[in-house]
Amino acid sequence: MDKILKIGWLFPNTLNLHGDRGNILAMKAEGNRRGYRVEVYQITLDSQNFNPMDYDFLFCAPGEMVHFPEIIRFLTLYKKALIAFIENRPLLVTGTSIGLFADKIARSDGYIIPGLNILKIKCTENNAVYGDDLFFDCHYNGKEMSIIGSQIQMMNLEILEETPFGYLKYGYGNTGSTKQEGVINGKGIFTNTLGPLLVCNPWLTEEILNLIDLNKGISNWQIKRDNTLEEQSLKTKVDFIKNKKTALTNTTMGE
Repeated sequence: MDKILKIGWLFPNTLNLHGDRGNILAMKAEGNRRGYRVEVYQITLDSQNFNPMDYDFLFCAPGEMVHFPEIIRFLTLYKKALIAFIENRPLLVTGTSIGLFADKIARSDGYIIPGLNILKIKCTENNAVYGDDLFFDCHYNGKEMSIIGSQIQMMNLEILEETPFGYLKYGYGNTGSTKQEGVINGKGIFTNTLGPLLVCNPWLTEEILNLIDLNKGISNWQIKRDNTLEEQSLKTKVDFIKNKKTALTNTTMGE
């Protein structure tokens, strides 16, 4: 019998700011490596009878906030199902789309967008957009790992009653004034990391697939992926960040 991996891609025609389609490709590649027949389904505002539990993995990429109200109206019908989904199944939400799951999003012009209120966080749109490298440590599915990527911070994310996904070694993170990066709720990952995340950090991709295997009652895949290239890339990027931090420190001290 076929091993089938079903991926639900949320609103790819609307939420497509930073080329995070690569996260879908990374999941598909790792699924195929493990012998899955991977099926990717696009969920749009025209989709009918969307049931999160029909999928093994859900992905929501960043998008413009102007589209949030119509997406929230759509997802409100499935709020209880989404909450049930992330209790045991992996959901990955990146960038601005974290705001969809907040109580509300405060836009820079004062307009308030009511959110799904699944996460106890406060989201506030920034007047200026900030972009830089992002480097942090996190813990997922029982494994500790380092994550590298980039960030285009269009909003601040203040945690009220949630657990951070990771803790910064470098970067802006949730607010620029704490060490917190993103949020983890159940098995749901909500992160500022772009890059795309799962291409740059295949160790996280593997842990997401390990969780999917577990949910399906399949023994963890024992044939290890060769991550040498990505590990070397991580080291190079970290060295670059260290040099950048040193240069910034020296510049500040010289002022």
